[in-house]
Amino acid sequence: IVFDSIDSNDVFLNSIQNIKWNENMEAIKKAKELTQAAKTDMEKVTIIYDYIVKNYDYDFEKINNVNTNYVPDVEKTYEELTGMCYDFSSLFAAMLRSVGIPTKLVMGYKNDVEAYHAWNSVYIKTSDKWLTIDTSYDAVKRQEVSSYSMEKDAAEYKIDKEY
Repeated sequence: IVFDSIDSNDVFLNSIQNIKWNENMEAIKKAKELTQAAKTDMEKVTIIYDYIVKNYDYDFEKINNVNTNYVPDVEKTYEELTGMCYDFSSLFAAMLRSVGIPTKLVMGYKNDVEAYHAWNSVYIKTSDKWLTIDTSYDAVKRQEVSSYSMEKDAAEYKIDKEY
């Protein structure tokens, strides 16, 4: 059996428990609408990143009231325009995966965030690189009217789990 034609990163396009998505979801329809004119994967990533960071607010109360077996609901996050880091990273991953961009939901620690944290690692095929992107962190920066940039320094993050 020859597996050469299968890209090892294709697993990061699937719908899984904490990144549950399908073509009928409004969030997925929005991802396709936003990226229909995009020519490159990087353009798609930037468009969806900008959409989430500019339209979604971090829910500081939710983080204090969430139980340990919490699983994000992509549609609920999409509709409510708010969530905690786990919600943001799940929504971002679902939207990107739906437009063919391998995306990991990553959990662990960031150097200047006190709590357990979630963010994304996004694969750009043309450069053969995984980019560290943190939509919830940047949405908070936007709320504080601070500057931020999409690509993060991976050295500022300590990975515990990847999905």
